[in-house]
Amino acid sequence: MALRYTHGYDLLWKAGLIFGGLALVIVGAGLLSPISGVIESELKGIHALTQLWTLLMWVYVIVGYLGAMWILARTILPYWVPTYLHVRRSLDTKITADEAKRLHFLFDGSLRGTWYPLDAIRKIDAEFRREALFRFANKISSERQGWKPFAMPEDSMDGQSTRSSGEQQTPQHRHTVACLQILGLREMPTSFDAIKVAYRRKIREFHPDKFAGERAEVLQYAEETSKRLNVAYAHLERHFSENMA
Repeated sequence: MALRYTHGYDLLWKAGLIFGGLALVIVGAGLLSPISGVIESELKGIHALTQLWTLLMWVYVIVGYLGAMWILARTILPYWVPTYLHVRRSLDTKITADEAKRLHFLFDGSLRGTWYPLDAIRKIDAEFRREALFRFANKISSERQGWKPFAMPEDSMDGQSTRSSGEQQTPQHRHTVACLQILGLREMPTSFDAIKVAYRRKIREFHPDKFAGERAEVLQYAEETSKRLNVAYAHLERHFSENMA
């Protein structure tokens, strides 16, 4: 059976489990060899018991090997390590171990054998790479599994009443705040030029041309992101002309 892997770090991780498990079994066998030698000498000449002992040895090898890999996968070689290394090194994007745990399904083939190299992430400005990665993970996870692993800033603007500076926010205000967050702004600027600059910077990073050659889902994500940015910009343009003139 061929060893299946999605990227180089995944291959190294699986090789580490295979050979690490084998090494632990060999070490365990070496530690048990004095006892094993005594037992084998006592059973020598008793055919039935010798066969039983041989069977037990094979059980130890198989179960011990699987158990060793299980232990390695939950200690020094956890499942998220290949994702962490791939995103940090190959995609040049900073993430934490916890974020790698939530991203792993994109890179390990667990989605029915599908994985996303996402090489285009490197073309995006470093300031926006994490956001692009997390939003794409939310898109794929919500479509395939019905949940979102990452809470994006504007997700909290869900129409429920929240309070800011002691005052209840209206739905219109929450929508405006969400649009500002989509463009990467924390508050309404005094000049509309700041909104234009933020929009142009971000729309340039998420233009579908940057994702050429990627899977259809990635291209669709780029198009949806561009539309979201256009909608946010249009809303802020109306809001600014109505309230800031």
